[in-house]
Formats: sequence, structure tokens, C-alpha cells
Amino acid sequence: MTKNLVIVESPTKAKTIKKFLGKDYVVESSMGHIRDLPTSEIGIDTDHDFEPTYVIPKEKETTVKNLRKALKEAETLWIATDEDREGEAIGWHLLEALKVKNPETINRIVFHEITESAIKEAIAHPRVLDFKLVHAQQARRVLDRLVGYTLSPFLWKKVYRGLSAGRVQSVAVRVIVDREREIKAFNAEEYWSIEVDLRKGAPHHSPDGSCAGQEEFTASLKEKNGKGFVPHSETESSAVVKDITGQAFSVTKIDTKELKKTPPAPFTTSTLQQEAGRKLGFSLKQTMVVAQQLYEGVSLGKGAGHSGLITYMRTDSVNLSEKALADTKETVQKLYGREYVLAAPRIYKTKSKGAQEAHEAIRPTEVSRTPESLKDVLDEQQLKLYSLIWNRTMATQMAGAELKRIGADITVVGPAFAPAGAAGGKQNTYIFRATGQTVLFDGFLRVYFEDKDEDQIEKEKQEGEAGDGEKFLPELQEGESLACEEVKPEQHFTKPPARYTEASLVKKLEEEGIGRPSTYAPTISTIQQRGYIRKEGKQLIPEDVAFTVTDLLVAHFPDIVDLKFTAHMENRLDDIAEGTEKWVPFMKSFWKPFEKLVAEKTKDIKKEDVMKDRQLGIDDATGLPIVVRTGRFGAYVQLGLWDKEKKSKKDKEEQKGKLKAASLFRGMSVDTVTFEEAKGLLSFPRTLGKDTTGGVVELHLGRFGPYIKTPTGSVSLPKDLSPLGVDFAVALDLIANKAQKAAAARSLGIDPVTKNEMLLKEGRFGPYITDGTTNASVGKKYDAATLTNEEAVEILKKKREAPPSKWKGRGGWKKKG
Repeated sequence: MTKNLVIVESPTKAKTIKKFLGKDYVVESSMGHIRDLPTSEIGIDTDHDFEPTYVIPKEKETTVKNLRKALKEAETLWIATDEDREGEAIGWHLLEALKVKNPETINRIVFHEITESAIKEAIAHPRVLDFKLVHAQQARRVLDRLVGYTLSPFLWKKVYRGLSAGRVQSVAVRVIVDREREIKAFNAEEYWSIEVDLRKGAPHHSPDGSCAGQEEFTASLKEKNGKGFVPHSETESSAVVKDITGQAFSVTKIDTKELKKTPPAPFTTSTLQQEAGRKLGFSLKQTMVVAQQLYEGVSLGKGAGHSGLITYMRTDSVNLSEKALADTKETVQKLYGREYVLAAPRIYKTKSKGAQEAHEAIRPTEVSRTPESLKDVLDEQQLKLYSLIWNRTMATQMAGAELKRIGADITVVGPAFAPAGAAGGKQNTYIFRATGQTVLFDGFLRVYFEDKDEDQIEKEKQEGEAGDGEKFLPELQEGESLACEEVKPEQHFTKPPARYTEASLVKKLEEEGIGRPSTYAPTISTIQQRGYIRKEGKQLIPEDVAFTVTDLLVAHFPDIVDLKFTAHMENRLDDIAEGTEKWVPFMKSFWKPFEKLVAEKTKDIKKEDVMKDRQLGIDDATGLPIVVRTGRFGAYVQLGLWDKEKKSKKDKEEQKGKLKAASLFRGMSVDTVTFEEAKGLLSFPRTLGKDTTGGVVELHLGRFGPYIKTPTGSVSLPKDLSPLGVDFAVALDLIANKAQKAAAARSLGIDPVTKNEMLLKEGRFGPYITDGTTNASVGKKYDAATLTNEEAVEILKKKREAPPSKWKGRGGWKKKG
């Protein structure tokens, strides 16, 4: 009989922990949540203290059966799920599904890293299940289910089916919509910068005509007649240039400042997501998947065992353990020298009220394990993220960087002038500012510098702030004369606020107290999957339906999309976790007024008041109106309107045949599309001409974008080419280009599995291999130019064996945002 049964969430985590425990322990995986609310109904009894109805999904029945069998053969049960609210809830669901009669007798162990010492320490100090955390997670789950399953059907009736609403996701959509409206309402203002290239000392020309040995630098206009000044027109700029050309420049003030910069705090979930997005180009989803792999553990090679490489990656805490601080200090001294070592550890304090998701920041489990030492055991993405975490952790315990910043005010006085009709004259005095920076000691900057969002970078540029690097400025003295080599005026226009990226949206949500670390990635993924937001490059852009739904919710359910209200709800969930509020009274205070409001709005609001058509004009050929509408698959234009009086199936089919419709192109909006653009959209499919064989060449609008159709196949249009401007000549060029690419495909021999020829082709996302059935990206690991038959066979084999690419939360249970 087994003495001890340990249950964790994932197989990988189980595999790692097995290595650390002896033969008396059996470690099994629950594959994430083994119970959840039903998908076909709301599953909450709102009349009886919000009692949830939990079910075991069909795909988890075998797992539960196996765990029950394992429990019967064990003397002691250990619950080793993750150390946060959801991990605690998974533990409780396990006890319920396994029908454990006395939960207080179960050993609950927690750890924030999967290492041998951490696991053995946890085994030595078990605790009981924390029902405050269970209730907090259950309250969040019930709250989100009630909001989603009540508001989503409302949207189906008033907008169209397939939409969803959520307590956090609808707020995230509103934040993005509000920013887009700021951008659309923004009026760019003209302004001019004026820089001067100055030279210290008298000219000394070398034989080639250059000013050899001269110390040149640049200064920017800051003041005119004692006040801050920025020219706002070419006229004002030209007046300055005229004033200062040929005049004497002299140094009137020097100021020197020594700065000490300290490193940013260790990573939390949100700051890791932000930096991985900025530095590595990772999406939130990608960051969390890779971090989970590093946390659960990898094989370190022959004789080195299997170990987790980072601490738990869902955390609000910036705390580092005493051991981590000591190990980091030792590693800093070993790798960089005593001058980089702190006299005392640098301690960071968490600002977030709800920072109870775990007890430590995200850090390497062993700081001495450098990225270089892991380059042969980690894949490319894992190594990049581990390096980022290692560098940040090291930086937090390194000496601050010391910078010397020098600023010089340089004055130039224009010629005297007299206004019309005035006696005497006056002069304009201009001050230009030059700055220089020297890094006296690089400190933590030797290993890490923090990236910034686009808005912050633009702000620092406009304010003339230096970064962390060197900026040359020669040694200057007050009263010293300078030679002006060139005056450089340049026109600019103020920029609207930047669109949100995944990183900057996480930062905004965290600042506002919306959601918690585990919710950001699934929330932002959901609003993209539901068609509210599209991602172009790094930018998050709202679709037309996002405006429609946001306006509807703001007008009729203001609390649901109010940032302060949502943050207040998060704080109350934290209070439940801390035991200062009960979850059932919390739910009652929200549900009764919300239920009443939804019922009232469902009755009072008419769909036609929400989904208003915008008529663009009357089509000359048919005499029918052309309208722009928003539908389930996005915005579209339609020729003619439905006659609602005709209800027979035959009448409806006749109308459907007459009412032509076409989707708007990307970048078009229901508010801005013109009558001429709409007519162009409705002209598809268009016959462009006939090819050399007499086959018809047509231009179509398909589900995945515009394409050219020929008798032998089709050619997609490039993203930057508008279909409205495509003629027969352009179509022939695109067809020819595709044929050339196809001809250029390199044969890599016969695949032994399918017996088909393997071809190396260039696709939309880079080179790929195809055998006619399976397509597999070459990836960065291989050089496409030298790819061999054996490598191609291996790439296709891995692609066939790979599981379906569908990201989920812990072990298969998809989190709700």
C-alpha cells in the first residue's frame, strides 16, 4: 500500500516533484481543475445563497477515477496545488470530487519554487486548506459567471449573437475604445524645433578642409526674452533663424548634477509581461506559457537532474527571500567584482494592496545558474525569458549607476530693431540648452536597463531628458564664446496618445486596480477572440462593434464598465481572501440590483435603437439605398433594406438574392466610410480581364481578405494594396510573382512517411516546408539556405506529432477574465 499520495495540477510539475521525493510518495496530476460550472446553464442558485452546481467535465472523468483509485491505495493525502487563490480552490475541488470526508486531516503543502529544498521544507511544514482563499476564488468565479451569463444574452438580443460581456473584459475593451476616441479627436498642432551646431574655439582647418580637432556639439532653443518658447509656425521659426544668424553665441550658465539611479524592483507577473512584450516581443499568452515551463521544471542534462528554474510566476510581490538575497550578492561579487556589491541588501516593498498571490517575486530558483550555463538545455524562447528574469534579479542587488549630467545655457542676442512708429530699438534674447552625460559608474546598468512604453519615450524626447547612456558635451566655461556652424529649424506636429499594446494595457489595468495577475493574459486574449479588438503589430485596435457595445454598456450599465467600481469589487474580493468580508453577503449586495437592472433594460431597449443603420446615398443603377451596418462578422455595406413585412421563406430568399452586401476593408470605419467607397465595395466580384489562355481573371472579397481568382488558382492581395485600386495589369503582375515564387521552391527530397515530395517555400511568416499535406515553419533553429533532407523530415515529423495549439490556463481549464 502506498504511504503518501501527492496531487499537483500538471504532469510536468508532477514529474519534477517525483525526483525529490522518495519511494514512499506517489505524485499524480489533476490536469488542472477537475470540476467547473456547467457550460449549458448558469449553474448558480441565486435564491439559495448562490450555491454553485459543479460538474466533472467528461474529459476529466478518467482522471478523477484514477485519482480515487490512487487515494484508496494511499495512507496519507497531500494537496500540493499552486500557492494562490485558484490553487487553493483546485485543492478544495479535489477533496470534493474525491469525496474526502474530513478535509481538516489533509496535508496542504505550498511552495513558490519547485526545487528539492523547497519541496522537502513544504513536506516538513504542512497546513490545512485555507477556506478564506477558497471563498474568495469562488466569489470571483460566481460573480464573473453571473455577469457574463446575464449580460451576454442581453447583447445577443440588442446587438447580435456571439458577443460576450465580462466584469473585467468589458472594462478592458472600454479602456481601448476610450483611447481610440482620444486619438480620433486629437488635433495635431504644428511646432518647430531649432537646433544649432556649435563649435568650441577658433576654427582650425585640416588639409582636407574639415575642422580637425574641434569639439562640436548641438544645443536646442528653450527660451526667448526670459520665457519658455516654442515656434508654432514657419513664420515664427524663420524670424528666429533670421535673428540669430551671424550673431555671437556665448556660454552664460553651467550646471553640473551627479545622479544615482537605482534598479527597478524584481519582477511581478504584470511587470514581467510588460518587459517581455517590450524587450522580447512576446505576447502575454506566450510569456505565461514559457514562464509556466520554467517554473514547472526542465531536465538539466545528464547527471544534473530535473528542476524548476524560476519561482511561481503569478505574483504581486516584489519580495526576495533571505537566501535569494545572499545568493545574489555572492554571484554579483563572483561575476562582476566587489565594487558592484551592495553593503546591505536592497529591499523592495509591494505597493499593491492585494499582494497576497504568493510570497516572493519572480526570480531564478538558483541565481548561480546563469543563462550561459543553460543555453544547451533551454529552447530559444525559454532562454530569452530566463535571461530576462536572471538579469533583472541580479540588477536589483547591484550598486546603483552613477551619472554626471552637465547642462549649459548658451545665449545669443539678435540685432536691434524698432517697431513701426516707435523710437529707439530693442533686441530679442534667445537661450539654447545643451546637455551632456557621463556614466561615472555603470552599476546595475551593466546587466539591465528597463524599457519604456511609446508615450513615455515621446515625453522624454520632448522634455530633452537623457537616457542612461553617454552623451558628449565638451568642457565649457561661463563667458566662453562659441562659433555657430549651422542653424537647423525642423517642423513637427504633436502626436496623439499611442494606442495600447498588450504591455501598456496591462500597466493601465494594474494601475487602475482592475483584475489580478492571473487574469490579464486570458482577458486580453478573450477580447481579441471575441472580435472586439484586433492586433496590428503590437497595437490593439478596437473594431466597430467594440464602440457599439461599449456605448451601450456605458449608457445603461455604467457600473459594469466603470474603472473605479471594478477596482472596488477587486478590493472586496481581497477582503474575502483576508477574512474581513463574507462572500455570500458580498454577492447579494451586487446581484439583486444588477438582476433588476438587466430585466428593465432588456424590456425597454429596442435593437433598432442600438444597431442604427447609416444611409450613405441612393444607388443610381437600382434606386436602392446603400447603408452601412455592423454585424456578427464586422462592419459591412448593404444595397437595399429588408422588407420586414415579407415573412414567407420564398420572400426571404428573394430578398436575400437582391440585397447585396460587402464587408468593410481593414482600416475603414462605419463612421467614416464614404458613398463612393461603399459603391466600390459592392462592385465585387469584378471581372478584370482574360489571361493568355482565355480564362477569366476576377477580383473577389473573401473571408480572409481580397484575392484574385484565376482558372488555375488564386492569389491573395498584399496587405498594403487596396483592392479598389487593382486593375488587370496589377493582377497579372501578382499572378506572375506567385508563379515565380512557386518555381523557386526548392525540393528537399521525398518524405518517408507520406512518400510525397518535400518543398521549401517562402510564406507569409517566413520559409516553410510542405509535403502537400503538412506545412511546418522552418523556424530560427535552422538555416533555410542549407536545410538538408534529414532536417526537413525531422521538422515535418515534429509538426505532425505536436498537440493542437490551443492555450489554456492550468492543465486544461480555461480561465475566465
